[in-house]
Amino acid sequence: MRPASTHVAHATLERRRAHACRRGGFMIDTDHPAHATRRMKVQWIFGGMSQALRRELVALWMREGVLPSADEAWRRSWEAACLLHEGDAIAGVCTVAIRMDDYGKSYGFVRIFIRPSSRMRGLGTRMMEHMIEGFTALAQEPGAPQRLIVTVENRKLERRAGQRLLAGLGFVRVGTAANGEWIMERGLAA
Repeated sequence: MRPASTHVAHATLERRRAHACRRGGFMIDTDHPAHATRRMKVQWIFGGMSQALRRELVALWMREGVLPSADEAWRRSWEAACLLHEGDAIAGVCTVAIRMDDYGKSYGFVRIFIRPSSRMRGLGTRMMEHMIEGFTALAQEPGAPQRLIVTVENRKLERRAGQRLLAGLGFVRVGTAANGEWIMERGLAA
């Protein structure tokens, strides 16, 4: 059990983080001296990315070797739901491709990329939280996706800690893809 003063300080910090996250921004404090205090911001952009941001995102994917061609990067940029900014630069992206299942119902297929130099504990989770919040609001519209699907490419997420993290975001395992990756699903009902 924490002492009362530590508990109050922790609760205050959590309220500040929650408020900052609702506004789309947050600060990351790390113990590592090379990271010091980094200012990161998540921006919801689904369906409204500017041409300048699109160019910057395509350039990031090409520079990092994430996608095989600029054509694929440009196509995928239309799926961007949230951007992670570090200062003035794009440091990551959460994309959601809207697809149709065998029953004619739409769903969102989620992917996340954070450039290696910006990766820190908790960033992917914060991007997912922001994306889930945005898509939960959209789920009120007729025909909008009512669920999100992810495949677990990162084998670390198959460990117990990874399973707890995904479960905390509302995802449950619903199957295994042909390539052996787990398929996880989260409903968006409000």
